[in-house]
Amino acid sequence: MVRTVLEGPERAAQTRRKIYAVLAGGLVVGVGSALTLAAWNDSEFATSDFAAGTFEFQGSTDGAAWADHAVEGDAAVLTFSTGFDNLAPDDVVYAPFALQLTAASTSPAGLTAVAPVVTGDLAGQLTFGAVSTTTFGCDETAFAGGTAVPATMDPGDIVYLCLQVTAGATITQGDTGTAVWQWDAVSQ
Repeated sequence: MVRTVLEGPERAAQTRRKIYAVLAGGLVVGVGSALTLAAWNDSEFATSDFAAGTFEFQGSTDGAAWADHAVEGDAAVLTFSTGFDNLAPDDVVYAPFALQLTAASTSPAGLTAVAPVVTGDLAGQLTFGAVSTTTFGCDETAFAGGTAVPATMDPGDIVYLCLQVTAGATITQGDTGTAVWQWDAVSQ
């Protein structure tokens, strides 16, 4: 075998041809790989629209007409039994109230009663009770037959309440005051 030694420009030309040949081979392999990858790749996509549900908690002073009373300044006005405006020591008065989680609500709710707040002369002079009843209405008999106020409500549920207020033994003639009840429903 005879080897020819190339010199100068011929050697450079031969080196270039070898480099071009390697690059051309790489290009062919690269294009082939790209075509192979393209033939074996695929994608999947999925989409969905979202919207928030509704949650509406209402009250009623007659068990039939429902409204939102979401702020203290727009509180429902309770109708107490005779004597609520002429209390003597240890007098007890009653009022019905109803709560509902509307059927359009999309989640159940946790129900929490906040202790009534009294302002005026009767602050600290009144005690309160509340029970759940099976129908709308409240008096001594309904209160005695009531059960614990539920801690949860499902959409469409109505909770009939019987509220009791007892005047303290130390109230003074002419004392006045305003009581505010609050129930909180929290979506679960």
